[in-house]
Amino acid sequence: MGRIRYKLKKRLYRLKAFRRKGFGIHSPFTFHLIVNVIEAKLSYYAFGQLFPYRKIIVNALKSKLEDGEISKDLAKKYKEEIQIIKSTEALDRLLFRLMNFWHAEKSAYFGEGIGFTLAYMAKLDSRKSVACLDRGGVLSEYSDDILRNYMGIQNYKSFNYNEILKQNPKYDFLVFSENTRKEILSDFILNYELLLADNCMIVIQNPHKNDTISLFWKQMKKLERISVSLDLFHLGILISKDGMQKQDYVRKYRF
Repeated sequence: MGRIRYKLKKRLYRLKAFRRKGFGIHSPFTFHLIVNVIEAKLSYYAFGQLFPYRKIIVNALKSKLEDGEISKDLAKKYKEEIQIIKSTEALDRLLFRLMNFWHAEKSAYFGEGIGFTLAYMAKLDSRKSVACLDRGGVLSEYSDDILRNYMGIQNYKSFNYNEILKQNPKYDFLVFSENTRKEILSDFILNYELLLADNCMIVIQNPHKNDTISLFWKQMKKLERISVSLDLFHLGILISKDGMQKQDYVRKYRF
């Protein structure tokens, strides 16, 4: 998706978004989620622990770019990852609050790259393991070295996506990065019942960033089992919960 088109989508979003603070929301559950979780911007001890690593990793990737031995394709991936890490601190903090609010028991992360978001998911509760279902790509090994050996985060495990489908795991909290592979997203639409718990929350990072993730966002919102969708532009939230009527909200939120 071109930069001009992306900026146009952002302007249109701002025009149709409702005012902040949850007013106009009739569901008590959704009202509480917006006012006391999304808009509250609570701070947690883990935020201070993770904050320094964001800059350290960015500087490490920049130093790799200075190495004339890397290919143009790899250099492009490093630049994209630097931009993602630099611009997603507020997104990761909100995701942490959402995961804490949901009391997630079984969580999963989809996406290639460094996956710094994964650190926030794992930091919520070191007793629970986060499943990684799309950790291929050239940065996965480097990512594991950073997370495990440098940051000391051990409570995550990578799985082969096709193998995990056979296990019918039923995750109750899922996160899709904007760089999740198209093949994974397409297959998830077909097999989501094998992966989703009856009550679950799905978070899609930057759902308007590119055509692939944008299509996935639109398809997921249409699923009958999705009760509530919240479009914050830079973050999409989908909720499947018993007893809730289907509602789609577009909310103004400043990250």
